Amino acid sequence: MKIRRETDYAIRAIRALYQAKGYPLFSQEIAKRESIPSTYILVIMSKLKSAGYVETLYRKADSKGGYILSADLRKITLYDFYLLFEGDMAICECLREEKHCSQKKTCRIHKEICRLNKVLIKEMKRNSIEEIFISELD
Repeated sequence: MKIRRETDYAIRAIRALYQAKGYPLFSQEIAKRESIPSTYILVIMSKLKSAGYVETLYRKADSKGGYILSADLRKITLYDFYLLFEGDMAICECLREEKHCSQKKTCRIHKEICRLNKVLIKEMKRNSIEEIFISELD
């Protein structure tokens, strides 16, 4: 299992907004703060917006536009980000539903890989994103 760059950048974009404490940030500000290439940021922000994690504020005479958090980070985990950007987690091809293996029911290797996959998912769900961000400050 490997977490793709886009997923990493999405978590970092959320961190920038979390650290902004409700102050809106433009996508390029987020990219600069978190060293995210500008080629990725708009696609990432679009996915985060579609998922309900961020919202867009439009500029008004008395306020700046940009992105702000719209999700409760106490309820979102690394696993949620993984699902959003990577899809279902399977550390081995034989765990994917669409893959057929004639030995799946009797294979001890499959059973162990399945157990490890469940442990990994459980660990990714253990801490909220907010807990992770707070622990960064320690």
